[in-house]
Amino acid sequence: MTELTLVWVALPFLLAFTTYLMPALTRPSLVGMAALTVAYAVQQGGLPGTTATPLELQLLDHFGVTLRIDANVAAMLLAHGLVTLGVALYLDRRFAGSRFLAMQLLIVHGSANAVVISADLISVYVSLEVLSIGVFLLLTYGRRAEGQPTVESRERQLWVGLRYLFMSNVAMLFYLMGAILVYVRTGSLAMSSLTMADPTALALIAVGLLAKGAIFVAGLWLPLTYVTADSVVAAVLSGFTTKAGAMALVRCSEASPVLAQGLPYLSAGSAVFGILLALMASTPQHLLAWSSVSQMGFVIAAPQWAGLYGLAHGLAKPLLFVGTSVSHRWRWPMLLLGTASLAGVPGSLGYAAKALSLSALDPWHEWLLVGVTVGTTCLGVRVLRAPVSPMKGATTSATPWQDKVALVLWGGGLLWGWLPAAYGADNLLKALLSLGVGIPLGWFWERIPLKGGSVNEGLEAVVGGLSIVLVLVWALLAVGNYGTLP
Repeated sequence: MTELTLVWVALPFLLAFTTYLMPALTRPSLVGMAALTVAYAVQQGGLPGTTATPLELQLLDHFGVTLRIDANVAAMLLAHGLVTLGVALYLDRRFAGSRFLAMQLLIVHGSANAVVISADLISVYVSLEVLSIGVFLLLTYGRRAEGQPTVESRERQLWVGLRYLFMSNVAMLFYLMGAILVYVRTGSLAMSSLTMADPTALALIAVGLLAKGAIFVAGLWLPLTYVTADSVVAAVLSGFTTKAGAMALVRCSEASPVLAQGLPYLSAGSAVFGILLALMASTPQHLLAWSSVSQMGFVIAAPQWAGLYGLAHGLAKPLLFVGTSVSHRWRWPMLLLGTASLAGVPGSLGYAAKALSLSALDPWHEWLLVGVTVGTTCLGVRVLRAPVSPMKGATTSATPWQDKVALVLWGGGLLWGWLPAAYGADNLLKALLSLGVGIPLGWFWERIPLKGGSVNEGLEAVVGGLSIVLVLVWALLAVGNYGTLP
């Protein structure tokens, strides 16, 4: 199993470089790699309700460079495979020059896999940096099969991509400084050494991962990035790349009691911050983007269920981003499945993930997120009521077989919702409460005079937000270091 894991980690990068020499292998390589990741994730216990023995590989003893795959990580890997496999089916029809995009998807897929399985600080850093470059290239490659973008839209696309890359570099600089401080203090780069890290190092590491995971104010970069990107690229970003930072933060919190103490407050802040701005959004695309910031708070709320929630959200959001950009008859199944899972309708994977996560929280945190779920339900109704407003890369033609297969992959995964532990009376009551309040609120939202608000998403605001979050997180962790958090 060790040899298979090492081959699986290295294979997407090898295939990406090989396809530059043999372009005919590009699309088969992408589909085959995605299918291999799905099979590997299932074997490691990634399917909801299954278990497997955790696998740990120590690569460098002295520096603590380690890979660890457990059921929590395997669930997120399953999302990586399913989203990549579904998106790969769209490239032939929607993009000119899709071979280049397929190559970048291989790199993005492989680096995201490496982030979530890494159990040391330096491997996470390297993987996130490679992931950032791949995402930047996906964001800025604007040629589409439907026609060339205008000069103005092309310049905007390039600027948003550079904005993302600059934000990512600043965030990872914070992270690297924190990792160096940990190494100087402990002589190891293993995440287990975070138990002895001081609040300054923890704050620097946390802020870097908060920015990569689009959590709380550090996620200011996300909405404009998602809205500017092609709908298929937005499906990749929302499906798994953004969650790589969140999963790394969860893994760090498992190693650091101080960071674990502060995680609920970061979760609550992100959930509330994102949902308030999503409720004020004027377009479905902005609504979905701000909703992703809110949902990142749910992903990190209960570390033991982070992978399952990431899987549920990773399958729902591509359906919504693609569904809002098409006008054929498969639009409604996509939107209905995606919104039902996000709102936590019983029977969906989103309900199971939400119920299990909420049941593991403190009462104040649990009921706060139940209130946020009411807002998420309201957003789902607004998405269903919104008129068709195609994004870049949209299609209005008859539904081809690729769309149907993608719907089966993503929508079928969301129907895997029967986890007995999630169907207690309390969990069902909370779900019905949020649906009973959120659905009427969504229907009457047009009459509530709270929409139209906006937030500064410029580069200065994004970097300034990182600075503010650094101070807040340092103060939070410094208090937690002395054991005075309530």
